[in-house]
Amino acid sequence: MPVIQLNQSVSSANSVRAFDLTDRGLLLGDGVFDTSLVVDGHVVLRDRHIGRLLEACEIFGLDVSDASIEALMDSAVPAGETGALRVTVTRGPGARGLVGTTATTPTVLTSFTPQALNYPPPPVRLGVSAIHRNPTAPSALYKTLSYGDAIMGHRRALEAGFDDALFVTPDGRVSCSSVANIWARFGSALVTPPRGDGVVAGVMRNWILEHAAQAGYQVSERSLRLEDLRDADGVFLTNSLRLLVPVRAIDDLDFAPELPAKLVGLVGDLLTQAARTREA
Repeated sequence: MPVIQLNQSVSSANSVRAFDLTDRGLLLGDGVFDTSLVVDGHVVLRDRHIGRLLEACEIFGLDVSDASIEALMDSAVPAGETGALRVTVTRGPGARGLVGTTATTPTVLTSFTPQALNYPPPPVRLGVSAIHRNPTAPSALYKTLSYGDAIMGHRRALEAGFDDALFVTPDGRVSCSSVANIWARFGSALVTPPRGDGVVAGVMRNWILEHAAQAGYQVSERSLRLEDLRDADGVFLTNSLRLLVPVRAIDDLDFAPELPAKLVGLVGDLLTQAARTREA
């Protein structure tokens, strides 16, 4: 059963503390969130997740402290458990309308859901979404509560027989899936789209950009179009919960569903370290 905390009040999912129904996160999607993997009671890349969430709070003008986020995250994780931790920050309750000046106390909600770690996961098939990714929208660059495009794109992909949606910009640049960053492998070169193509700075994405050279890969950020992927030796997704996900196909374009072997080992080492230390 998930463990849910609302502004430091711990409860089970069946007895959640009263939630103010004028909260702007509920009514307007006025908030941000972060999701991280927990292994044996330790948050993988904990400091990076805290830093990214605080950056998003600053961008959107949500006044929360480092200490409050850290305390809530640490208290939300049961000892020795493995699963998913989500931290949500909204602007809090306020008067109706777009102006948020009456909302002075942010709401912070954390939830931990136990789930087994399946690494590496099975390959997926992506369908190119008819919904375009707007690279100038803040909601495309940060993990906000305005998730309508991702939800609709994912739903349509499932209805069409795919596992997830692949979003591209109006001018055809590849962005991401509904829940993950995308990478293409060309020999020993790993390429992922830049932030300017409507990309969230995924924690696992950034970790790979910094560490993949240790496994002999050359990494770079550059724009990719669907036709570029036809020359790729492989395509995979990254996010904080599933880590590395091989892509079997994009629409009718098939790929060898193998992940870069040395990268799999490098991420495996990260998980081993995370299970031993708090700061991994």
